[in-house]
Amino acid sequence: MTIMCKEKTLKEIENILDKERVNRLIYIIKNCSSYMVTPDENEHWLCGNTILTKWNHDTGYTRKFYGLVYPDNFEHWNFHTDILASESFDEHHNLENY
Repeated sequence: MTIMCKEKTLKEIENILDKERVNRLIYIIKNCSSYMVTPDENEHWLCGNTILTKWNHDTGYTRKFYGLVYPDNFEHWNFHTDILASESFDEHHNLENY
């Protein structure tokens, strides 16, 4: 099966210490129905009712703040339906700089 992501992104995922999180991220990437890279080099995946984003810039989560569960630049959103997620995914890249 082909994984739709940058080689750099895959290496970042593999370096995450929480193996359960690694498995969830890989699942979304392997099973996504849509993938896009925006002009700012942010990566976005649509998998069912979930959108996963890998921000290309430092979101502040990459630093080891106390109490942070996931110190990385991945963020996801869950929607009530696949249709809502798909509609949001189609517009997501237009809104990411607001």
